[in-house]
Amino acid sequence: MASNIVRVAVTQQEPVWLDLKATVEKTCRLIDEAAANGARLIAFPEVWITGYPAWIWARPVDLELTTKYIKNSPSFSNSDLDPICAAAKRSKIAVVLGLSERVASSSIYISQCIISPAGAIIMKRRKLKPTHMERTVFGDAGVDCLQSVADVEGIGKVGALSCFEHLQPLLKYQTIGQGEQIHVAAWPPVQSFEGEDGLKSDGQMWSIAAEGIQCLSQTYAIESAAFVLHCTSVMSQSGIDTLNASQSPLFKKPGGGYSAVFGPDGQRLTEPIPCDQEGIVYADLPLDGILPVKSFVDIVGHYSRPDLLWLGVDGKEKRCVRAENEVKEAAVVVNGEQV
Repeated sequence: MASNIVRVAVTQQEPVWLDLKATVEKTCRLIDEAAANGARLIAFPEVWITGYPAWIWARPVDLELTTKYIKNSPSFSNSDLDPICAAAKRSKIAVVLGLSERVASSSIYISQCIISPAGAIIMKRRKLKPTHMERTVFGDAGVDCLQSVADVEGIGKVGALSCFEHLQPLLKYQTIGQGEQIHVAAWPPVQSFEGEDGLKSDGQMWSIAAEGIQCLSQTYAIESAAFVLHCTSVMSQSGIDTLNASQSPLFKKPGGGYSAVFGPDGQRLTEPIPCDQEGIVYADLPLDGILPVKSFVDIVGHYSRPDLLWLGVDGKEKRCVRAENEVKEAAVVVNGEQV
């Protein structure tokens, strides 16, 4: 059974851009630091390893940077994440990690995983649909995007989604239905809607600025009645220069850090760190605090009407290369004939 109070750590850090080894080493140091401060779970932002490819919002094609990015993207099928798993086990802390996942074909995906305090990967998923310009480098998920919640021993049910997946009503409902108590909302560096003069920034939509994005995470807390760890990364001028992103409307100035923790009623529980500074946000989560909120509204329980409205989920994997029996199972009938 989960402990009533769980101390969590939400990172607001800058990755070592385009450097897999160095970012893994930094991840391990942050895990040790969080555990030393009593945290039992630490959260990292979207594609923390090895950083968000910010250049895509300025140039849809940059073969040199894309090549380096792929080469520095980790894979679940080799030893890339072994040091992080070992750090989790050594410090007895759960890790919710965002990564650019590379597969054998060298395609990459926006992925997340949960590592248990015993150092085992107990959940891994891919982002349902890369957002807008992200589709120039990342692929769509398969059925792996759906199982986004894991029962973490000694903590409770922990779930995760990436970025604008928090705008997907069907995916959110399916995730909430898995009974998560702690949810990690992973985001890249984000910029404030306001300019230095306090007015609207030119050409920017509120919904994709720091304020609108925070609203999505906060809304998810209210909808799910779970604690939400809103996790963003930081981009320095050095990072902007490394990714040649100065012409990007979303990443043209240093900052991006807006990490926070929201309670199951949507209340903000933590004080902000300046957006251009690295740090770790800590919070003690009383999991029993979920119960009074759910007693009022539980959208997948007593406040649902499955006799009128329900969600259908197709959980069958569709692979590019399939065995003969899989092909037969996937066949459909058209005009009375199997095709």
